Amino acid sequence: MKKKQFLSVLAILLTAMASWGQSLNIGGHRAPLDTLNNTWLCSIPQSLFGSDLEAVVSFDEPIVSLFIEDSELQSGDSYVFTGIEGGKQYPVVAMTGNGLIIGNITFTWLPVVELSGTFGNNYTNGYVTVSEPDSAYAEPLFAKVKWRGGATNVDGRHKRNYHIKFLNEEDTTKQNHRFFGLRNDNSWILDAGQVDFLRIRNRINSDLWLDMARKPWYADSIANVRNGSRGHMVEVLLNGAYMGIYNMCEPIDRKQLKIQRYDVDDKNRVTIHGVLWKADRWTTTVNMSNPMVSTGVTSWDGFQIKYPDYSEIYAYHWRSLYNAVWFANRADTNFALRDSMSYYFDLPVLQDYYIFIVALQALDNECTNIYYAVQDFRKNTRITMVPWDLDISLGQNYAPDVNIPDMVSPERYPSGWISHVPMADMFEVKWYYNELLARYRALRETYLNTDSLVNRFRTAIDELQQSGAAAREEARWSGDSDIAGKELNLSTEMDYVEDWIRRRMAYLDEFVFVPRIDGDVNGDGEVNIADVNCLIDVILGYTDPSTYLGRAYVNDDYEVNIADVNTVIDIILKN
Repeated sequence: MKKKQFLSVLAILLTAMASWGQSLNIGGHRAPLDTLNNTWLCSIPQSLFGSDLEAVVSFDEPIVSLFIEDSELQSGDSYVFTGIEGGKQYPVVAMTGNGLIIGNITFTWLPVVELSGTFGNNYTNGYVTVSEPDSAYAEPLFAKVKWRGGATNVDGRHKRNYHIKFLNEEDTTKQNHRFFGLRNDNSWILDAGQVDFLRIRNRINSDLWLDMARKPWYADSIANVRNGSRGHMVEVLLNGAYMGIYNMCEPIDRKQLKIQRYDVDDKNRVTIHGVLWKADRWTTTVNMSNPMVSTGVTSWDGFQIKYPDYSEIYAYHWRSLYNAVWFANRADTNFALRDSMSYYFDLPVLQDYYIFIVALQALDNECTNIYYAVQDFRKNTRITMVPWDLDISLGQNYAPDVNIPDMVSPERYPSGWISHVPMADMFEVKWYYNELLARYRALRETYLNTDSLVNRFRTAIDELQQSGAAAREEARWSGDSDIAGKELNLSTEMDYVEDWIRRRMAYLDEFVFVPRIDGDVNGDGEVNIADVNCLIDVILGYTDPSTYLGRAYVNDDYEVNIADVNTVIDIILKN
């Protein structure tokens, strides 16, 4: 190892060990010291809560001896922690070579993650320790870490998101690790839920998507395809300071979606197969309504190529996405949409995505925060999609200092905010709408059942409260500028979310996902002269046909003319 690199790593190691040395070992579980509150936080199995815990307590320098509730302990002594419960504190006085630490021990059943190092917008080396409640005493793992995010990663933010890439400390090559029974990989995300007043919207919504969405079209022939991000709620300390609850999750990448890897031949020529793109900002190209004609190398007006990495192979592929976007922009008849939509897009996944974001009113996932993937464009160019970063949903505003009730109302109609052309077309074309309606009704019996949906969030919040993590999160972040100085109260926010969900699902049932009656242009449930008047307004140019969500195209030819008027009159006369 070069001298400069060695000194850098040594500095990180000394920083990590400064807090590491003040940790305790309680019954084989690591308990790091939260230096903000002088509290040792120990992750143990949930099954141990509600009873007494007899455990051996061990420690090393600089701690010399320990008093727990007036009982003096030497390293290796046993102690009985009576009545373990979330938030309960056991008074502690630790004698160290530098003086006394007066604090407490408390227990959680969430994993505890410690970050040690100095991090910013670029990757820097550090250590990450992941203490799982059912695992043995955790040791620090070498990694490079950086801040991540868009609006959540600007000057003045405090509860940062992190991207972690674990490395072999000897040669800094990739080092895979498995956590929480999820995948064995070197790349992990710590999502702070920074602007989410419930803190769990992204995690629970991601789990809902994984449960309800149909697999990508190629999943029947390729094993273990996963079109979403799994994760686990954890508690995080940064250089010994408590940072609160996080969602530690897998990223969306080639390995999750089983995208075919590129080939390199013996002459170093690259052949691309699978591609992964991400829409990360709203543009007319991203919503597929008026795309830019020319692409860049790694970006195209709001789209970014995530795989393959151009800096590795100096090759790129846009054609599959480009053609799909231009098809969506140019398809101007029902027949074109019916015959070709499923050629360009993974239609079952597109249907589920539309229902998913409409049900949650996921305002930041309608055009942006979407991954698009082609498994191997040399075999099939059909594009599937995956949502990401689902915290702006279920009545959550874009920012803590924003308060626009109409924008987040559970009674808001989808056409008021969905501009993504393939999804809007799918909603307006009769053939697709009938399939969409059937799928929605099936999901209402299962994953989108109102009580089931509420219980997903209630259960997750109950876990945070009963483990003590909710109170620690509220104490750490309530009133912080990250949330515009507002109170953070997970119980109050959960009541709001439950009311929002119940109103939203009732509204969708009554006004959005409803059978369409032939000839009912204005959508009032009846076919009469008012519908004829609507058609005449469209023909004369007084009204845009899109106002009627496809109902104006009575003859299904995607044109509004006198033939549609005659059809409606025939329906009236027959009734």
